[in-house]
Amino acid sequence: MNSLKNVIAIALGAFALASGADAAVTADEARQLGVSLTPFGAEKAANADGSIPAYNPAPIAPPAGYKAGSGHYPDPYANEKIEVTIDAKNLAQYKDQVTAGVAATLQQYPSFHLNVYPTHRNAPYPQWVLDNSIKNATRAELTGQVTGDAVKGAYGGVPFPIPKNGYEVMWNFLLRYIPADVDNRQASFLSDASGHQVFLGDFDCLFANTYYDPKASSLPDPYYFKQLCFGKAPVSAVGYNILLTYSADYANADQLVWVYTPGQRRVRTAPEFSYDTPSANFGGALTYDEVNIYSGRMDRFDMKLVGKKEIFIPYNNFAMFTAAFSTDKFMTPKHPNPDMIRWEKHRVWVVEATLKPGKRHALSRRTFYVDEDSWQIVATDGYDQGGKLYRVGLDFPSVIYGPDQASYTIGQRYGFVDLAKGEYYMSAANEHSVSTANVKLPDMGTFTSSRLAATGIR
Repeated sequence: MNSLKNVIAIALGAFALASGADAAVTADEARQLGVSLTPFGAEKAANADGSIPAYNPAPIAPPAGYKAGSGHYPDPYANEKIEVTIDAKNLAQYKDQVTAGVAATLQQYPSFHLNVYPTHRNAPYPQWVLDNSIKNATRAELTGQVTGDAVKGAYGGVPFPIPKNGYEVMWNFLLRYIPADVDNRQASFLSDASGHQVFLGDFDCLFANTYYDPKASSLPDPYYFKQLCFGKAPVSAVGYNILLTYSADYANADQLVWVYTPGQRRVRTAPEFSYDTPSANFGGALTYDEVNIYSGRMDRFDMKLVGKKEIFIPYNNFAMFTAAFSTDKFMTPKHPNPDMIRWEKHRVWVVEATLKPGKRHALSRRTFYVDEDSWQIVATDGYDQGGKLYRVGLDFPSVIYGPDQASYTIGQRYGFVDLAKGEYYMSAANEHSVSTANVKLPDMGTFTSSRLAATGIR
């Protein structure tokens, strides 16, 4: 009973922050990590009716068909049955358990529905990451002249496992556990208003996450995450390579982007590749701060922590990580094929982002839904300048598993439904999209502008 009271107290504290309170985590609060809360800050226990189970730290046992190093992951829950299907006809019964964007998509497209399966809470973390998350609870802080511009005192774990405001939740997403070395190949597609499938590009991306280098105890520089992508297809994209570096201290070190363009045969900086600038390597179908649902600096929005909510979200979508995945079957007109998406009920943190007075952005308001276990943004709703909902973002997370590599919750499969244009975008939406991970940091000499220049092939 005391543990339950403590969880409720923490939750109420989070809600209090919506009105502006900003107190640091106390030692007494931090002691709940590993007791009523997991070391990374989620509620350990099941919810009241058992529809959300207790957190399960056991690793996923690779099912038959798993091939080490393949980058594909057979579904360990393939034999489970649908518990309920939610569509426009029965939406009223479940409206409080879906996001505003999902509800709008169901209402606009009667062919769209949610197939809800049993919930599995299986987000994996190494022990050293759990230990660091507990330490971060009382040592991490937001710094910078602009609220949420920088994080100080955190390393190698969730920075704010007991978040006190919306910026801390968003930094938990940005600094969520991703192993130090990830190779992720992903192809992107657009389904236009006529239902025609448009291939936007195929990129092989290398990720270096220095924030999760197990051999270090602090960042070597302000840039916690570096991403190097090589254009593979179509022919026009071959040789178009890009290097992005994301900062943990935007107050002193802004995001850096370098681009190698074959036609110019040189590397140039691209500071404009941020915020709501259309992303060239995704065909302009999403903006740079919509990459991976959200990326970059938060200084244009006020991030208000609303609290926690139990909702249905895409989760454990292993079908998207198998060699049998079919783009043609998945990319149906107007919206992705609902029968190829797995939904589960989970607890999420809700953050309301409102455009600051005097700031410019294509969106006036955004709502982010952040999974309590993986700290992955699993959904977002975007509103235009007239306050109308029109951008519906969904992530389709799953777990990279296997004894041969680092396990983590991957969120590189995601998409945006544009309700106004009647089209949608999907990242990593074909059978050639693969992901592998290693706990050891890769050669950081690869992630430099000079090395980017050396990759040019034409």
